[in-house]
Amino acid sequence: MSGAASQERARPRRPIDLTNPATVRAVARRVGLHPSKRLGQHFLVEAGVLRTIVAALDAGPDDHVLEIGCGVGTLTAALAESGASVLAVDVDERCVTAARITQRHRGNVTVLHADALAIEPQSHGFGADWLAAGNLPYQLTGPLLSHVFELAQPPRRGVFLVQREVAARLSTVDDEWSLATVALRTIADVERIADVPPAAFEPRPAVHSSVIRVVPRAGMTAAERRAVIDLAKPVFQQRRKTLRHGLANALGGDTARAHEALVAAGVQPGRRPGTLGLDEWRRLARAVEQLRQGDS
Repeated sequence: MSGAASQERARPRRPIDLTNPATVRAVARRVGLHPSKRLGQHFLVEAGVLRTIVAALDAGPDDHVLEIGCGVGTLTAALAESGASVLAVDVDERCVTAARITQRHRGNVTVLHADALAIEPQSHGFGADWLAAGNLPYQLTGPLLSHVFELAQPPRRGVFLVQREVAARLSTVDDEWSLATVALRTIADVERIADVPPAAFEPRPAVHSSVIRVVPRAGMTAAERRAVIDLAKPVFQQRRKTLRHGLANALGGDTARAHEALVAAGVQPGRRPGTLGLDEWRRLARAVEQLRQGDS
């Protein structure tokens, strides 16, 4: 073998630049991937946002990271640079093929064809102390976050890209809570880190996004959480009306009993469901349960 050929073989390969939209499109074409609106496939190509996510996650060489929705491997590569072991999953087999190509030289990355809504990290070698990250499909943000943080051993921290309006509702202090906010905040704290414009993605979505950090929280027992969510569901069916109406809906139309529960919980009947905090929901669920026990 000639010296020139030997040097050429020894020369390290330059990593693929997945922050270049043209490169992302070329990788997608190679595997027959046509970004799907149904699957929410908008691939992150902004290096600054990648740095924001990695910094907020703060993973190190001893960490295991579950990446939800790896796309062509852009965030996968950024997470792997921390030295952490990355398990990148995607429901689209073409994305899996693409990420396996772009990350084939990284020994700390495993790419798996799997539905993140069904995955159990411990069955893939994760211990109790793990991390999660991902560019989440907008229409599945609530179910994915609920699944991850309702696991028996949830991640100690998760950092995700979600739709900006969803991030605002999930992280708000008060006044704009939704049912999804109540459900997630019973088990986790949510912090809005940064907003991200459509130009940071290929192809561009029609809406802005945000980076959020989600950290598990203690505070409610499993029974208290179930009681709160079971009550909040029918109440939020009338979220534009006052609590008096929403709670009556939860109690089979009984306005008198709804008023009694609100008084017992110390919650003003004229407020709207989105203005209640966790402790108020807990008191209201307890008051309703006591009313029902009195009937039995």
